[in-house]
Parts: sequence; structure tokens; C-alpha cells
Amino acid sequence: MTTTVKSRLSLAVVALGTALLAGCTATGPSNLRVHEVALSGGANQRIAWVYGTLSGPSSSLKLNGNTLEVRPQVQDDLSTPGSLSVNGKATYQVSTASSAQKLSVTQDAAGRFNLTAMNSASLLAVYYTDGTNWWKLNGISGTVSATPSTGLRGAGQLTDDEGDALARALDGQGSLAVAVLNENPTPLSVEPKPTEHRMTSLYVLPGIRTTTGGTTGTVTMNPGSSNTGNSRPSAPAAGFTEVARGANARVDDPTVRIATTTAELGEIYRLAYGNQSSPPTPTPLNNETAVAVFIGQRTTGGYGVRVERVVASGGTLNVTVAIQAPQAGMITTQALTSPWVLVKVPGVFTQVNVVDMAGQPLP
Repeated sequence: MTTTVKSRLSLAVVALGTALLAGCTATGPSNLRVHEVALSGGANQRIAWVYGTLSGPSSSLKLNGNTLEVRPQVQDDLSTPGSLSVNGKATYQVSTASSAQKLSVTQDAAGRFNLTAMNSASLLAVYYTDGTNWWKLNGISGTVSATPSTGLRGAGQLTDDEGDALARALDGQGSLAVAVLNENPTPLSVEPKPTEHRMTSLYVLPGIRTTTGGTTGTVTMNPGSSNTGNSRPSAPAAGFTEVARGANARVDDPTVRIATTTAELGEIYRLAYGNQSSPPTPTPLNNETAVAVFIGQRTTGGYGVRVERVVASGGTLNVTVAIQAPQAGMITTQALTSPWVLVKVPGVFTQVNVVDMAGQPLP
């Protein structure tokens, strides 16, 4: 083979390699925008929403060095209007290393919060959820009150839709504080370069303790029933009142407890609030029966339990509960939890049967 032929072959190989590399370049959607949130504390991960306009059914881009396919959005808790799916999911997510604790929060019976920044953390705002509702705290240090909030709207550079989506993903995991940090972590690398790249840094603190007495809760009724008045043990329960629920009981295994006296209710409170420094004082029972359902210890957040239906039969209460478990891709706090719910019904009952929505007995 002559030198001229060898040179031509070498040039052909180089040209082929260049073409292959060009074919691997991530072109991305037009008007590419990336919005990131860096979570630390109870959840350690990066989440990125990708926005842009597709010229066809799909496109590609590189995030954090990984080539990913983007398509029209799928539906899950983190999807937002106008965003694109990334490899078939609503967002791009990657786990990150744990960090030092940056916040201490306790709540008193009057609903006030005591905040302390830790390890030189600089806070911009703090939000709180009881697992269902959200508040924004009226301060970032000391003893402060709180104002009802629509999820995490207004947190850092999150859009309202992203704040709503992130709040949905954190719902049902018990009491949490979410601090907006005055930090600028290095953003994920993106190719091609986006026209906009937002970054929000949040610290998630699970298991907020109540330091003094008092209970909070919502009232849940059986359809078409009333929670007033007394009922005879032989009649169906007229309804039920949810007294409280939580995710940090001192109970390892699934357990059901029944109370017809205030002393017995106090024992339930000691189990439900046993990991708090000072359990609330129960309201005395007055010709009522309290039922507590504990689903046992779980290794992450995202679990919960609620009562759906109560029916009386003689001296027995038949209780149906719905048990919540983390969905695939759900943001879960990395902390031991032990969810529970406490309800009371009019009348005095001596037995209780608890089943899940499939009719399986608990425990």
C-alpha cells in the first residue's frame, strides 16, 4: 500500500469519526431552560425541570454528562405545565451527598415556632407542613408565627407551578420544615447551553416536635352523617372525628389501640407522641370511644394512614383505613417514620376490627 493510499484511508477514518461525534451531539429543544432545586437534609438530591420547544416527537440533551431523551411531559407529582419529560420521567433526578444539619425547629401548643440556624447556615425563608397543609413562617430566627401558604410558592427561584409540585411530592410525610438557603451550589452541566438556568437550594427537616400540650387535627365525617350526640352500642356509629395524625410514633409494629376512658386515651397519646419532649394532654372522653391505628416503623417518609369508614355492629367498631405508600419517583425524606391516626366515635364500644381498603385485617 502506497503512502498516498494510507493518507487517504487515515483522512477517511478521521472524517467518519468526526461524523459520528457530530451525530452524538445533544441538540436539545429550542428555547431550552433548566430549573434546578438542590435538596439537602431529610432528602438529598438534585431535581431539574427541563423546558423548551420540541421540533419533533423527541430531542436530546446532556445533563450532568448524561445524554438524555426529552419528550412531551408525563403526569406525576412533579410534572409542571410547559415542562418536558426526561427519559420518561417528569424531572431529572440525581442523589447527592448528605450535609450537616442547618436548621432546628420546634412548635409549641399555640402554633408558634422556634427557629435556630445551625452550622453557619444562611436562611432566606422557612416553610412548614403538617403533612397536609402548608404555612410560611414569619421570620427566620427566634420565636415566630406562621401564615398559611400555597405549598412552596415563593421559595427561592421556583415558579409557582414548581413550588406546588414540590409541595405535592412532600405531602403525606408528616411534619416537615423546609428552609430556603442563601447558597449557590454548582449547577448541573447542561448541553446545549440553556437560555435560562435557575437554582434553588432547600433544606428539608423532618419530624418537627411539639414542645408543649395541645392537639390539632381535622374533622372527617362518614358521608351523610353527623358527629354530634351519643349513640347506643347496638346502633351504627353516627360518624367519626379525626382527632390527630402523625408520623413519629413510638411504635415499631402495626398496632390497633382502643380507649373508652381518658386514662386509656393517655396511654395512646404516650405511644403516638412518645418521641416528642412533652406529649399533648388528651381531651377527656365523654361517652366516646377512641381508636388509634399505628402502621409500624418505616425506613423513609411517604407513608401514612387515614380512616375512611367506621361502622358499628353491637359492641364492635369496624374500621376501614387507607394506607399510603411512596409512589415510584416520589421524593421521600430519609428518616425513620411510624405513621398513625387517631379517631373518636360517639358511644362506648369494647371491640374494634380494622381492615385496609382491600379488606385485609390490620395488624
